[in-house]
Amino acid sequence: MFVGQLPYLAFHSTVTSATIVGLNTEIQKRIQGNQDWMSSRCFVFDGRLSHETILKGPVGILFADPGSEIGEILTKEAGPSRLSSNPTWAPELIATCFEIQTANPEQYPKILSSSFPFNQLTPAKKIQDDDRLIHVLRKLIESPEETVNIEELAHEIGMSESWLQHEFKNVVGLPIRAFRKWFRIKTAVIALKQGATLADAALSAGFYDQAHFTNVFREIFGISPSIVFKKGESIRWYIQNEEIDKMLKVL
Repeated sequence: MFVGQLPYLAFHSTVTSATIVGLNTEIQKRIQGNQDWMSSRCFVFDGRLSHETILKGPVGILFADPGSEIGEILTKEAGPSRLSSNPTWAPELIATCFEIQTANPEQYPKILSSSFPFNQLTPAKKIQDDDRLIHVLRKLIESPEETVNIEELAHEIGMSESWLQHEFKNVVGLPIRAFRKWFRIKTAVIALKQGATLADAALSAGFYDQAHFTNVFREIFGISPSIVFKKGESIRWYIQNEEIDKMLKVL
């Protein structure tokens, strides 16, 4: 989750479903290929949508982890068009963001769990019953720097490549390569929040170099990480691996 001030966000696709709220003013958003701008206090969109955003004040953005309950809620809320506006829970999300703005980081989990009920994540039950998918997830997460060879992964668990591709997307909610992209970005962001340089964060998450990380970050968020994480910015982040941790504790 992100709460703070951002400039214009260029065309991007977030990979996972997300929602954005303007804390003081409406947000303007335009879908790629459409000349018309839409205005709303809150938008919900799924990760396949390519869009750009104009912001005129502080915002709150919640990104869903793959396989999470909140991801399913946001995707359903986005609807067939992959984009919707002003859900009934928007005022609650806005209130939560205001509370986070003045709270200490250690208070964030309690704030989210008490004032933002649908953030209660539960593990994907189907994945708990399949040790093969747990093995694949663990390999992707524990070795983000390794190149993914899906054919070799499928061979390791004794299944066909097509089965692995289909079942992974069915259970986790994203194709394997999209999940890996999301998790590597998340790993790098956690490193940045812990004080790492852009270059070190990029390498620790398996990117070739800082430029590679910057390009992928911009594809997902529509902005350079150097702008988001520059010194002196009063931007609040809360990053949680609860969903993934629960999946991996099954073994």
